Amino acid sequence: MRARVESKVKVHPNLTAISIMGSCLVIAASGCSHEVKETPRIAPQTSIASPQVEPQQDAQALLMKTMQSLQAGDVEEAGKAIRTAVAMETDNSQVRFTLAIVLGQEHRYPEAVMMLDELAISVPETRLPALGQTAEWLVLQGKWQQAESRYKDVLAEVPEAAMAHRQLAQLLVRQGRRLEASKHLNALCQQGNIEEFELRALLSLASPFAGDIVGTNLEPIGPLGKARFAIGRGDWDNAATTLRSQKTLAPVEAALLGRIHAEQRDFANLETWVRTASELASETADESFAWGVFAAHQGEHPLAVKHFCKAVLFDQTDERAYEALAKSLVHLAVEREAAKATERAQWIARTREIGNQMAASDQRDLNQLAELAQLLDQLHRPFESLSWQAVRVAYGRSILPENEQRSELNEINRKRIQLIESSEPAVTKQFILCGIDPESVRLSNER
Repeated sequence: MRARVESKVKVHPNLTAISIMGSCLVIAASGCSHEVKETPRIAPQTSIASPQVEPQQDAQALLMKTMQSLQAGDVEEAGKAIRTAVAMETDNSQVRFTLAIVLGQEHRYPEAVMMLDELAISVPETRLPALGQTAEWLVLQGKWQQAESRYKDVLAEVPEAAMAHRQLAQLLVRQGRRLEASKHLNALCQQGNIEEFELRALLSLASPFAGDIVGTNLEPIGPLGKARFAIGRGDWDNAATTLRSQKTLAPVEAALLGRIHAEQRDFANLETWVRTASELASETADESFAWGVFAAHQGEHPLAVKHFCKAVLFDQTDERAYEALAKSLVHLAVEREAAKATERAQWIARTREIGNQMAASDQRDLNQLAELAQLLDQLHRPFESLSWQAVRVAYGRSILPENEQRSELNEINRKRIQLIESSEPAVTKQFILCGIDPESVRLSNER
């Protein structure tokens, strides 16, 4: 085993993503990259970009000028250039697409969306790029449901489209729909094309780390999103107030309110919540956790076990559910499974502790990154583990010899491809439940 690397490294502003996509593994940092070539095994990432249609030379020059102006932040000059190109090449699809981009930069979103929608009908090959771009503009207009629908349309046709997974995940995270976002973050993780803060989101699905709330542009939207962000700051009272301020709570919002009461051990309000919770049918980790806490408080530990098991099946990062599960199992004298649940809670708590420290600081401890990857392996979350191993290699560039870096990256990529090709699930229900069969659990004096 290699000697411990007693070193901390600083986050470089250009270290943005770990990319392991199909034919190569790329780690970008400080303006350069390492590539490890590998035989392609999965389809390459599909780009959601302006379609390439060759225009006449004059229009081409104007398109070039438009893009250069946009890159320089000169939207006014870009607008002049592209509108001249439109006058010259009215039916040129690339010119029309670029005009829509300029309209978007001018914040004329409805016009830009309409233009690309019309273009997608007349020029079918522009449909997917148009869906991705218009979805982004719809988010900016606050039309989140329409944007979500368009991202899903892209993924229905191109399941490996990383940009659609990323943008949809960000939209869902902002709305507080973190468990739904995890599906798309895991897809990025499996592709090996995931950013560090996205990896941290997978460490805590119930709420964000406080440092990530400040350090990203993922401003919360909607009551559920704002409540989860408040919880991430440790402000449970504000989270409850945000939810209560709504005239009518959606099922997922009511479920989170129940969890807040349960976490705060506010049994008076939790009992009131329970009287209406049967109408929720939200089927979420939050609802299951709240029901479990209430059942345990009533001494109904077999029922509590069932609810806590359901909670961890929804969310494997829920250390609080595992802790509560262990306590109910102790009451039922199910000692071996209780010990496993306690250990599981401790592993998860440590991953969250490391994630929280990284979110709050620009320092990275290489030993800590290695520990995080090992814990994720123990938790049967191998794609996350491999991604964090790649992060560690990236941060260790100034310490590890180049041939050793390449060797480690090759091995990471080999394991990732092997996992993709494997027919066995990374994690089983039996593992998640620590070997518990919720239906067979009984009180100790009934066994």
